[in-house]
Amino acid sequence: MKQLLLSISVICFTNCFAQEPNPDLFQTWYLYSVMASDGTPAPYVVSEIEPTITPTLTILEDLTFYGTGACNTFNGTFNLPYPDNLETDQFSNTTDDCGIESHNNFENEYFDFIQLIGSGYYLSTEDNGMELKLNTPVFGQAVFKNFPLNITKFELHQIDIYPNPISSLIHLKSQNSHIIKIELFNSIGQTIKTIENNFDTIDLSDLSNGFYIMKIDSKFGTINKRIIKK
Repeated sequence: MKQLLLSISVICFTNCFAQEPNPDLFQTWYLYSVMASDGTPAPYVVSEIEPTITPTLTILEDLTFYGTGACNTFNGTFNLPYPDNLETDQFSNTTDDCGIESHNNFENEYFDFIQLIGSGYYLSTEDNGMELKLNTPVFGQAVFKNFPLNITKFELHQIDIYPNPISSLIHLKSQNSHIIKIELFNSIGQTIKTIENNFDTIDLSDLSNGFYIMKIDSKFGTINKRIIKK
């Protein structure tokens, strides 16, 4: 009897250690492509979405997670029924209109995928870092990497725009961001205005009322600002 109990204890001890997830899972991941299920005609490839976006997923050691889509954020919790399986337990997200049809469509796909996660995860090493693949039971898959599409360090968060909403003039305040070009996109992703100089004050009085995306290109990278014309 003692030998049986000892054997059971050894098996339990071994399995308990086997249940530990890969610690590399717990970090911030940058989305490269996603399709929620095999019903999606083709994956959304982030580098092909215009204006550019940087969707993320951050997984913490307590299995809570949070992230960003195109303009909305999300959070929730995962379960880990097996060391190499991840499944979504709880999920919630903000529901702002991104003002760009392609961004809204992408977020629908991305958020649907996050809610459906429920299969094995796969980690691999690349030259620039690591890759994470997540799956859904309905044959969806997303590919993440732990480095963004543009790995150059920059501080574009230091660009402020005001006022917002606007009526005619919009002002940009930049600290060492070296703006090269500004593009304005309408709600269906069409470029409606390109500015290549005089970035401090821009006259947008000719725009119709509505939502727009201001894509700001600098020597250090790109950032999108959502603006409202009233």
